[in-house]
Amino acid sequence: MDISNRKEEHIIQALRSENQGPLPTHFEDVILVHQPLVEVSYDEVSLETVFLGYRLGAPIIISAMTGGTATSYDINKRLASTAEKYRFAIGVGSQRAMIVNPDTTYTYRVVREEAPSVPVIANIGIAQLTKLGKQDIERIIEAIEADALAVHLNILQEIVQPEGDRDFKGLIKALEKIIEWLSIPVIVKEVGTGISRECAELLKMMGVKIIDVAGAGGTNWVSIELSRIKDKKLVDILNIFRYWGIPTAISIAEVSSIDSVTVIGSGGIRDGLDIAKAISLGSDIVGIAQPFLAHIIKNTVDDYVQSILTQLKVSMMLTGSKNIQELKNARIVIIGKLATWICARRLKLRNKYAYISCLT
Repeated sequence: MDISNRKEEHIIQALRSENQGPLPTHFEDVILVHQPLVEVSYDEVSLETVFLGYRLGAPIIISAMTGGTATSYDINKRLASTAEKYRFAIGVGSQRAMIVNPDTTYTYRVVREEAPSVPVIANIGIAQLTKLGKQDIERIIEAIEADALAVHLNILQEIVQPEGDRDFKGLIKALEKIIEWLSIPVIVKEVGTGISRECAELLKMMGVKIIDVAGAGGTNWVSIELSRIKDKKLVDILNIFRYWGIPTAISIAEVSSIDSVTVIGSGGIRDGLDIAKAISLGSDIVGIAQPFLAHIIKNTVDDYVQSILTQLKVSMMLTGSKNIQELKNARIVIIGKLATWICARRLKLRNKYAYISCLT
């Protein structure tokens, strides 16, 4: 199938509820401790944070979604306008399409045109790195004047995808070359199955300083690719992998246990309370994708943004947090499977006021 047609299919499928989950994010296992006696003014609560050298209005990235088609041009234009308006960072979808067909460059370039004063993140899949040269990578960065390059890890999606790659040899060396070549930061991100502590440790050794966990619990790319397979027998064989992956809250705990790494918490973050929990658990910033896409399509994106910012601000006020730095050490209690995982893996959380229920 033509890559542009596949991109169109992905947009349609990402909006369907059956392609969300089915694993939980486990944010339900994070309880922000209510502080009823705090001297905090709502108007003084600051959501600002610094990311990639920019001061953002809130700790939010509009995560990578699309590009390469006329439809994605319109979506990217509106997403970028939103990012600029609210001072969010923004990533573009995989730029493989513009390498295959340079005529699609405009569908990515529009993001920088509409968002000139916020961080813009280029994007390529790790499976393509062994096939691309330095000039290819420089071209996708220059096309959108990117402040960073995201390399997405999507091996499971590639395996399930009818047109996907099957050979992943040489990827580590290819990633090391990219890090060596570029003067801008390289962000390594998953696409919905999370990143482990071991992977984060390896990435840090390679020189990666920003990791996007993109855990399980949000858009499920295995479900999306299975919907595109015509062979029912093969669908039945691969269906169990809809339940594969590290849930987002768990992956945040895993990756944030590594020192000196900026953690982007993403995967199933849907509201301002999720954002507050992700940051108190160890994220420096969060990524949100599918809700922005859905609200762009429905022309309700401003309502959505106002909703999540209000929810985040109220959550901060009720924990006595005047800014994002204080939210990182808001008192939280961790229960359930998340607590069990943290204890079993002996993870050291960044939040010194996290109380973990390690029952034996």
